[in-house]
Amino acid sequence: MPEMTSVAVGSLDPTQAKELAQLVEMEARWENLRTSSARPAAAQPDLQDLHRKQKAYEAFHTKLAWYNKRYSPVHIAELLLNTPIRLGTWCRSMRALVLHVETHPQGYSPVHVLEKAHRWADRLAVRIHITPLTRPVAPVTLEAAIEDLQAVAQWCDELLKTEGVKVPA
Repeated sequence: MPEMTSVAVGSLDPTQAKELAQLVEMEARWENLRTSSARPAAAQPDLQDLHRKQKAYEAFHTKLAWYNKRYSPVHIAELLLNTPIRLGTWCRSMRALVLHVETHPQGYSPVHVLEKAHRWADRLAVRIHITPLTRPVAPVTLEAAIEDLQAVAQWCDELLKTEGVKVPA
């Protein structure tokens, strides 16, 4: 699977970058709803939760199909961000995308992308028995979102540099 890199994101025209930013935000929203920790693990989801997840998935899937028919390269969902390298690379790519869209935001806010980044960082911290990365308050500007994605990427880089930190497969 080809990874979306910062270089690849930088070569997109502004319209495609905007569409891709909306697509990855919809993807992150669906993934975050799917793995929501808002309710206890033993609790069964109610019908409203299931409908919300289904609508989020349908919206994402419709946008994905539309995007992949219109643009090249196609977007392939990132399945696992379970290592510092994968999460750091993804955060840098999302940061580059937000930077690219920043000049024409038109109401764009990567709230769900940031939640996804922190959710994966939290999971990684638990797996390797370290203190999780501190989450800032929800960013109100694109500049704050860019800084937050950079902070997660740098946290991943530090994990890779730290001797003795072995990430289980």
